[in-house]
Amino acid sequence: MKLLTLSDFQPIKSHKSTSSLVPSQIQQQFQLLVKQMLMGLPVEPILDNYPQFQQWITLLKELAPSLFVPQKKLFVDLTITARLELNLDANNTSSPSSFPLIEVQTNIGIIKGRKRLFEWGIRHPSLSYSDRIKLWVATEHFQVNPDEMQLIVLALHPTRTAQKVVFNWDSKQHKLTRNWLVKRMKPSIATNKKNTEAALTLAKSLDQIEEIPL
Repeated sequence: MKLLTLSDFQPIKSHKSTSSLVPSQIQQQFQLLVKQMLMGLPVEPILDNYPQFQQWITLLKELAPSLFVPQKKLFVDLTITARLELNLDANNTSSPSSFPLIEVQTNIGIIKGRKRLFEWGIRHPSLSYSDRIKLWVATEHFQVNPDEMQLIVLALHPTRTAQKVVFNWDSKQHKLTRNWLVKRMKPSIATNKKNTEAALTLAKSLDQIEEIPL
């Protein structure tokens, strides 16, 4: 069994790829700060010394105040996995244990009994390749219909207005993402012509996205 993470699927960056809004170190410090807050740990000294962090935390609370409610069912940096079947043909005799396992870390919230993915950071309010992989893994891991899955992005910015964007998932995006993952694993895998064209179209768009480090 081969264990894969997001870094194994990072697209080849094009010249037109978007750049990170802040250095990765700032992203990591902010993520740690939010995690400490959600755990109920004191962070006032950090906020007092770093006004920019204080501003981002304030904006984050305005975008999603329920995240900071103690009774909120929120699992931060939860590790989930899903097995990627490289061939879905009926005649496939490969053992399930031989298929690669994709592992991601994401934030899972329970809203009215349904699982929702949450991602926050200083990032663009668009769906990155890593967001798509997390949605695919979560759908497979929890064995739910793709139409029942959502990703809520809380996108902060150094100078622009913060945004809360809800991305709905569906069977078409789920299938295309699976095809893209397979293509990255086995470029020569045989699929029908329609699926191949769809996967190539998605792969082209995903390969032009540079993930904002979170």
